[in-house]
Amino acid sequence: MPLSHDHIRTTVETYLARHPHEREQLGVLLDALKRPTDIASRTTFTGHVTCGAIVLDPLGRVLHVLHLASGKALAPGGHAEPSDESLAGTALRELHEETGIPPQEVTPWPGYETMPFDIDIHDIDTNPGKGEPDHRHFDLRFLFRLHATNEVEVRLQEEEVGGIEWRPVDRAASPSLREKLRKLPLQVEPETTNASALIYNDRGEYLLHLRDYFPGEIWEPGMWSLLGGGREPQDATLGPV
Repeated sequence: MPLSHDHIRTTVETYLARHPHEREQLGVLLDALKRPTDIASRTTFTGHVTCGAIVLDPLGRVLHVLHLASGKALAPGGHAEPSDESLAGTALRELHEETGIPPQEVTPWPGYETMPFDIDIHDIDTNPGKGEPDHRHFDLRFLFRLHATNEVEVRLQEEEVGGIEWRPVDRAASPSLREKLRKLPLQVEPETTNASALIYNDRGEYLLHLRDYFPGEIWEPGMWSLLGGGREPQDATLGPV
């Protein structure tokens, strides 16, 4: 099911609630969201959404890939596909396709599980080979932390990617991204995050489970509770996968 217009608009407005000073510079994107066109489709040449994965390793370095089409070192990312269920999911899929890094090897940065860390608007030149006129990309960039403490194994998407590079924050290719990363407490470990499943039937009855009675080990021992628990390192999202 393609990404919905409402999902994209809600995501952008949530971002602007944290960065209200960027509303004016994102005016072109906001105008595009007022139109009935499919802003997630790469054939909407009045401008369409792309998604990027900003990945930080344990040393605080930022992952860049060499995009062969542009000749530039950029964050992994690309266009949405009809099978993508969320914008963050698009970023994770593109990360995997371009570098071979699977979603379970990264964790969303706390506070940015569903909200972009940065939004950038940039122009794309005409591509006669693909029959594409010049257009704009509305690039929503999501922030992730890499689990691995050793050098991660990569498998490049050879037709699109010429190599990878881990850069210090001060050498991040995007100026807006560089500015935000400098303000990020890179040495702070992600906080524990919990998620619960709210399941109910057509009679309005909710599914609960009885927690084990292990005081000091189980939170709220012996109590009825929603199904759920803490996020583990291999979990790529808080929602269903």
